[in-house]
Amino acid sequence: SNYKLRCTNDFVFKSLMTYDPEIGKRLVKDLTESIRDYVVDKVDLTSTELLTEGFQAKDIRLDICARLTPDRLIDFEMQCGSNKMEIPNRSAYYAATLVNRPDNKGLAYTALTPVDQLFLLDFDFPAKADQPEKAIHVYQLAEILDHDILTNLISVVIIEMKKIIQMNHSYEELSRAEKWCWFLERYDEEHSDSVAARLVEEDEIFKEADRVMKRMSSDPAMRDAAFEHNRRMMDMAQLRYEGKREGLAEGREEGRAEGIEQGIERGIEQGVEKQRLETAREMLRNHCNDQLIQLCTKISLQQLEQLKKEIVSGFNQTEDYSEQSHLASD
Repeated sequence: SNYKLRCTNDFVFKSLMTYDPEIGKRLVKDLTESIRDYVVDKVDLTSTELLTEGFQAKDIRLDICARLTPDRLIDFEMQCGSNKMEIPNRSAYYAATLVNRPDNKGLAYTALTPVDQLFLLDFDFPAKADQPEKAIHVYQLAEILDHDILTNLISVVIIEMKKIIQMNHSYEELSRAEKWCWFLERYDEEHSDSVAARLVEEDEIFKEADRVMKRMSSDPAMRDAAFEHNRRMMDMAQLRYEGKREGLAEGREEGRAEGIEQGIERGIEQGVEKQRLETAREMLRNHCNDQLIQLCTKISLQQLEQLKKEIVSGFNQTEDYSEQSHLASD
């Protein structure tokens, strides 16, 4: 397919940072230092699977999570076309879950690893009336009137990449963080955007990012997976919409506000899960490797093993079912 890889596709963003782990670490270090004001000595990419305890808890699959030295955990989430209303709660939920990780259990409260939760938005965040041009927002727990910070344990950073481009600085005026946003928002293999082209030409880090993107682009499995992921995101948006409609109808019948809420939730969750498994099944049939399937569909290892069993036993099962149906009809 001639599908173009774009960094605003969260699958491509995640792959850019992990495809070549050594380069990935350098990119994460530079991106972190450009957005946050501290020096990073070392980057270790960590597991992106956040399993929350409790039966009904939401499991989270992160885009890029890194353990930094000096001690800090940072998570980057690329958000394209997500529901902008859910970003504030979502960012707080992710950050809280990261603080609650198993390796923090049993530590003294003063020894907990601080967490930076970053959301890179491919859409505008509800604007601040008094600062319409502000594109990078840093939140911490602060006293409402005096604004003194309660703790540095959790920082949430929301970055509006589109706004940085709309403000249209000259190349010379771009800060490091703005250069990153420009690259992530506008890069394509043809270097059709003049600022992105200049970044790739003049800056070592973006040269490396360009090399990785080109390698990914010439890897057919990677292109197919990115295309598949993009298609799935579009399907999910459609499912969300349908889930919402069904949920609302169901809620009205029950005549209770919670009916609407549950209907929406259930509609979305079932739809999303179904899509993920469908994509994984398709990729298995096309002999994609496990790692790529998990990266692309974000299904758990358990689900993947289950799918493999189903595909293998699919043939036997169809025979069993036909026998059963004969018995049932006798």
